[in-house]
Amino acid sequence: MKALSVATYAALKVKIRETLLLGQQRIEKAKVRTYWETGRSINQHVQTNGGRAEYGQKVVQRLAEDFDLDSSVLQRCSRFAETFPDYKIVATWPQLAWAHFRILMTIPEKKVREEFAHRANREGWNIPKLQKMVFFKVRNLIGDERGVAAEGKAPSLLPVPKLGPFYTYPVIRPETVHSVSRHLLLDLGFSARLEMEIFLPAHFPVGTIVSSTKDARRRYSLSKPRSQKGAASLLYTYKAFVTRVIDGDTLIVEFRLGFGQLREETIRLKGIDCPELDTPEGRAAKRFVERELARCEFITVKSAQTRKEKWGRYLGDVFYSDKTGKPQYLNNVLLEKGMAVRVRE
Repeated sequence: MKALSVATYAALKVKIRETLLLGQQRIEKAKVRTYWETGRSINQHVQTNGGRAEYGQKVVQRLAEDFDLDSSVLQRCSRFAETFPDYKIVATWPQLAWAHFRILMTIPEKKVREEFAHRANREGWNIPKLQKMVFFKVRNLIGDERGVAAEGKAPSLLPVPKLGPFYTYPVIRPETVHSVSRHLLLDLGFSARLEMEIFLPAHFPVGTIVSSTKDARRRYSLSKPRSQKGAASLLYTYKAFVTRVIDGDTLIVEFRLGFGQLREETIRLKGIDCPELDTPEGRAAKRFVERELARCEFITVKSAQTRKEKWGRYLGDVFYSDKTGKPQYLNNVLLEKGMAVRVRE
């Protein structure tokens, strides 16, 4: 077969379009299908084996080690298939690349998400265009009938949670029938428990909220607030130290649980979602959080301690002091700066 002449620029342009651009489109289309199939397989396996978040996390980590992959890639595949469970719908947007879908996955409302996908596919939006539309022009997803806030309006912020004093705990019963402990326990959070026999003869009934104090000899004692009304809402407020900022909305922190116990956990900021780390906006959000928290001696975290999201991370609200010493609610600061969108947990 005679090769196409590329003697003229017009002919070269046609040739490049056929070989490079169309070839890249075919590669991206195959990549989207491959990632979706991978995510579906992971999700089906996890569901078949009980659907527990902890199990899903272990499976992803094991696969990442077996295939020498970054676990975040497999996590995104899983989230992709979960967000778009019907591939026939995905196939109706042939102009969209994997990077488009990674942005679309951050939109919690199905109707809004699909409207963006239709427009991006129909109008040929590139990645920066889609990023701009999602993270700037309609960055505040407030869950109204349209699913988005009108452009020019103030960001829709999260309700500020009420913080309690550090080292405050509920008294609970042992969880197992044949527990080795005959005594009640203190729930320190993050599945950590402490036998209350060390405080005998002090006694508090199940459900009581108590606070610990330490005297000059480093001996601990428990006391009960004057009123128990509303005390439960003040639980699980911790002094913590940042170990690492993973991205704009995810931190690894070391918690001070009290009684000399430390616990390192991954915390995802509750109610918000920052752009992916491989985008300029995502990297900017991470740098901002690193700068803000670098000057803090410690942060305060209120944990949604009974809940873990899909990948086994605890959800939490983070507070810190800015350079003027003023307390700031990091979740809302990121929303105010346009570096995150609101999501429904």
